[in-house]
Amino acid sequence: MRTPGSGRWRIPLDAVPNPYAVWIGVVSVLIFSSPNLMVLAFGGLAEGTEAVSRPGTAELVFALVVTLVFQVVVFALALLPLLAAGRPYRRLLGPSPTGVLMVAVGLGVGAATAVVAYTVNAVLIGVFDTSQPVEQQLLNDALAGGATTVLVILIAVVAAPITEEVVFRGVLFRSLSARTGVHLAAVVSSAVFALIHFEIVFSQPLALGGLFVVGLALAYAFHATGNLLVPILGHAVFNAISVSLAILVDRLGLDEVAEVAVIVRVALTGVGGG
Repeated sequence: MRTPGSGRWRIPLDAVPNPYAVWIGVVSVLIFSSPNLMVLAFGGLAEGTEAVSRPGTAELVFALVVTLVFQVVVFALALLPLLAAGRPYRRLLGPSPTGVLMVAVGLGVGAATAVVAYTVNAVLIGVFDTSQPVEQQLLNDALAGGATTVLVILIAVVAAPITEEVVFRGVLFRSLSARTGVHLAAVVSSAVFALIHFEIVFSQPLALGGLFVVGLALAYAFHATGNLLVPILGHAVFNAISVSLAILVDRLGLDEVAEVAVIVRVALTGVGGG
């Protein structure tokens, strides 16, 4: 049996039935964001948005390993609503086949998204004349070097793109788009995606503009290509650029230039969306 658009390199999402109800997307996001929501409810993030120094390399490595494992566990729990509703996980990837062209599109989307997001933040910084940098623990950990940096890259460039794209684009955006239309679904899912980065919300809210742009770009890329690998790769490239720039700024001592720090320290997607 031939699927709609079979034989083409891409099948847009609106060419096939939407497999997810809105409640599935909402519950998945709530579960995925629950660790940060709990911390926020107890007032922890509001008081601790500045970088926290950890005692030593061994302790820092252990903390990052725990962070990675915890992120995977929370992600698995966030997919339980799909199981409860009898929705097959294989539909998460979208209807389009995966190939070299999809990989190339994903990489290109990530690079283009980084340019646009940083430009948006630069404009916002200029308009509102702020020098307050983004404070995000994972970015600070990336500067430690050695195994610590490797673990941060694994979390930011591999784990976060996969888990967050599945939840926010694969489930939430897709569940909304069939009910509200593509554009409203992209806006709502991107706003939620930005706002669950609580460290950024409290340390530098202007940086949410860049994150919102990232969410929009990845949502539209998923809709147009019909393959979740595209936003996953785009997200991974975007985070890789962010980590690389943060390390470069630190090594060159450019962090003394506040405007540079604000623009660079904007985009890393933290654990569980925070």
